[in-house]
Amino acid sequence: MDINTWRDEVHDLAVEKGWYERERKIPELCMLITCELAELVEAYRDGKLQTQCDKPIDLTCIEEEIADILIRTLDMAGAFGVDVVHAIATKHNYNIDRPKRHGGKLA
Repeated sequence: MDINTWRDEVHDLAVEKGWYERERKIPELCMLITCELAELVEAYRDGKLQTQCDKPIDLTCIEEEIADILIRTLDMAGAFGVDVVHAIATKHNYNIDRPKRHGGKLA
């Protein structure tokens, strides 16, 4: 299954589960992704990345949180009709020719 198919399935499920009964704006969707990132950092701080998550699924905490980040991101892409395959390929190809440690960031 390609990533755009996953995008559609993830977004359709979010709609089916009632998460789009009202308009969801970009800042709200971005904060949902941010919350999942924060949960990954929390698992790291607690030393639980490689432990089983607390849900009845067979995933470690790092696997679960990365999946949640990707699911939230794909949902947002679905909400706004983003062609994820095209966007990733285009940005990756752009990054190939960028200089080492581009952007002037120290870390």
